[in-house]
Amino acid sequence: MVRVCIGSKNPAKLKGVERAFRQFFDVVKVEGYGVEGVPKQPIGLENILRFARYRAEKIKEIDALCDFYLGIEAGLMNIEEIGYFDVHITYLIDKNNRTSYGFSPAFAIPKKFVEFLVSGVYEELEEIVDTHYGTSNIGDKGGFISLLTKNNVVREDLVYYSVIMALIPIINSDTYLE
Repeated sequence: MVRVCIGSKNPAKLKGVERAFRQFFDVVKVEGYGVEGVPKQPIGLENILRFARYRAEKIKEIDALCDFYLGIEAGLMNIEEIGYFDVHITYLIDKNNRTSYGFSPAFAIPKKFVEFLVSGVYEELEEIVDTHYGTSNIGDKGGFISLLTKNNVVREDLVYYSVIMALIPIINSDTYLE
């Protein structure tokens, strides 16, 4: 059995992680842990990377018996002259202390939503989406992406792809250690 510990209790993250690991391992147990000290809405690529890593490292301090430690952070990154994009980033540490990052597909965030965040009117994208669309805790469910794609892509999918990308150097260690 492969034991995977993730620095979140978010149901969409837990499902995406389990789905990704089941692609490569027969028996998987995913455990979610709450992590303090992370902002509600990281803005900027460096912050998203930093807090994904922070989540994984915090869980490793708490539970030394996991095969994999994952920190998954969703945030907004600014691409100059284009705009802000939502991306999920996974930071992975395996039991041999090998590390890797993985990125999900990213999607554009409406300018007015970004303005609400940057100006401090709202603390996180989920609040804006819930207010605008009349949803409740959308980040624990399909995420903003589910509304934008009419459920063709959901948050679990973004987590799934970011985890798969983080696993690439681990499952192909012979290629990556050359």
